[in-house]
Amino acid sequence: MLTAASAAQPASIDGKVINHATGQPLSGVHVRLMTGDFGNRGIDQAYGAISDKAGHFSVTGMKPGLYLVILERAGFVQAQAAGGMPFATVPLKPGQNLTGHKLEMNPRAMILGRVVDEYGDPVPGVGVQVQPVPPDRESGGFFAPWGNPTDDRGEFRILTAPGRYYLQASPDRFGINDSPEIRSDGSNSAPYVATYYPSAADAKSAAIIQAAPGQDVAGIEIHLRRGAAVVRALTVAGLVAGIPEGARANVTLRFGESSDKLYSARSTETGPDGKFSFTGLQPASYSVSAQYSSGKSGLLSQAVNLQLDSSDQTGVQLTLRAGEELNGTLEIAGDSPSGASAEKHTIRLEPADSSYGWGAEAAPGETGQSGAFRLTNVAASRFHVEVEPLPDNAFIKSITLDGIAVPDPILDFSRGVNGSRLKITVSLNGGQISGKVLGHDGDPLVLPQALVMLWRVEKEVEKEVEADDANRVANGEYTIKALRPGKYRLVAIDTLEIGDLAPGDWDEALKAFRAAAPEIEVKEGDRIVKDLKVIGKKDLHVK
Repeated sequence: MLTAASAAQPASIDGKVINHATGQPLSGVHVRLMTGDFGNRGIDQAYGAISDKAGHFSVTGMKPGLYLVILERAGFVQAQAAGGMPFATVPLKPGQNLTGHKLEMNPRAMILGRVVDEYGDPVPGVGVQVQPVPPDRESGGFFAPWGNPTDDRGEFRILTAPGRYYLQASPDRFGINDSPEIRSDGSNSAPYVATYYPSAADAKSAAIIQAAPGQDVAGIEIHLRRGAAVVRALTVAGLVAGIPEGARANVTLRFGESSDKLYSARSTETGPDGKFSFTGLQPASYSVSAQYSSGKSGLLSQAVNLQLDSSDQTGVQLTLRAGEELNGTLEIAGDSPSGASAEKHTIRLEPADSSYGWGAEAAPGETGQSGAFRLTNVAASRFHVEVEPLPDNAFIKSITLDGIAVPDPILDFSRGVNGSRLKITVSLNGGQISGKVLGHDGDPLVLPQALVMLWRVEKEVEKEVEADDANRVANGEYTIKALRPGKYRLVAIDTLEIGDLAPGDWDEALKAFRAAAPEIEVKEGDRIVKDLKVIGKKDLHVK
């Protein structure tokens, strides 16, 4: 959302940095102001200044745009901005001279303590987080969500701003040491779960920590809680077929809270008979696959997704396959410029399943003069198709496998390629929408302070369409090319008005933007001209 301005009348800012706790000016503060497209190109321009004895700072000759403000001084942390944002933002319009701008820092506070188990013994490697007590929106400096892991003595240190906090310890519930055990002595084998200080299951029953300016809160001790007892440990087992004679395959088990969050893994080798087994598992989402490599060639099985609740999965069947060969043709349809159909293109297959790992990337193939291509090492998996480079305003119109249209479009080779032939049709007549971006007064905006957002409506599901650099607003105009036929929602947003929205408010604002966006139907080859008037917080009734 942070966009930098192109050439325009320079802007300037001067103001004062103060101690939020005392209201007194702060000297020696490094004031950093950065603008850019942080989600794409990164920082476009950075300015800086050091506050003097009166806390005063000044920066001139700045490009107009929306700036991220970061303050640095030993012994202090930056005060949260309005709306609970960790950093302040400042919009600067062309020729604007912003004076008397106030920035605040808090004397740092330190929270020190340790995390222990039910016996009072230290627990290392536990992430600890401070959470401001609602509705206290001013407390808290900038902190990582799950930072400050405990050391080998179970101790942690958290540098933050003065305020009232809950303190939460979050152990890795999928760690190998937290796997439930089979016990006959009646003791609890359930894994540790997220625990609020001092030993609470949620914030409602947690104690509140008051962190005072410039002081340390020491002696905090969080006693980890265990979750619900598991009746017994669970098992995933099965058989890997296709292993070379006398060899053994490696089996990888990925697991996590859901099928799209498989962040932990374990591995094992098959036995001489190809069998494998993972024991001591908790209820969770899992994905299991097998690999074999001789150093010269590799074999890979399909990935099998599982959901363990209360019963074992012991009949998993994995089949190793050598990467197969996939042949196909690329057809350039439409009014092709001279020589475009003969241009060489690279065809890539990108894994469609995030749970898939090693070996799933097929070797890319290059088209010949007739458009024919050959891909090698295609594993038993699912893939997205990419064509590089796509001609200007082109889009992938259709994909067929053995003459049958691929709907998603995702190629499903879970059962192997099996000699299939792929045909990719690219149209040069993508839809295009362009026009002027108008300010609230109806005049075109002279700097790219607007962000144009586009959603594709597919079967009542609206998906955001990512725009590349060519689709960004410049000189008060926008152009979005290479659109597939379909229905879209289109809106222009005034980024200088919404730059200070808190994350929760931004989520609500995004829903409002989408609801306010008119629906447009784009047909192949359309050249739609539509001027857009920017929408800001006032239009959405967002605070």
